[in-house]
Amino acid sequence: MENEDNRIEVFKWLVQIAVTISFIYFAMKGMEDLAGSYKIEETIRNTRDLRIALEKYYQKTGGYPDLTKPGAAMDLTILDYKNEKGELISFANIYGRKTIARTYGANGLVATNEVLNVENFDKANKTGGWNYNFTGQTGEIHPNLPDSIYGDKVNWNKQ
Repeated sequence: MENEDNRIEVFKWLVQIAVTISFIYFAMKGMEDLAGSYKIEETIRNTRDLRIALEKYYQKTGGYPDLTKPGAAMDLTILDYKNEKGELISFANIYGRKTIARTYGANGLVATNEVLNVENFDKANKTGGWNYNFTGQTGEIHPNLPDSIYGDKVNWNKQ
């Protein structure tokens, strides 16, 4: 009888461990899903903010800033200049930040704010950061990300 009681206790203990492990697994999975949703929302917001700033800059200058200039992504003030009237034109001031927002890292991709000059967005290398058509002066900018980087399938070239 005592041997059977020990087996029941061991079985109960194993069931408790299995339930605990399952709970931890699903809790972690839920946290990953939340993190992915946050990254998607922030990337969309950052894309919108960049586009708005680019259009405001265009309205003031008739052209788009060279965000692909070496060092510009980390210090937008290097793009500052004075126009023919002596007015300071500053993309950093228009954008409200001194650096370009980064795209988040995931699945081996590191967070980066590198801006690449891209005319054909379908041929993007999807290595993080931003794709920006500076050469064509279209003002078009997209996250340079693989479609399912944050869990949900998002075509970043269409965002």
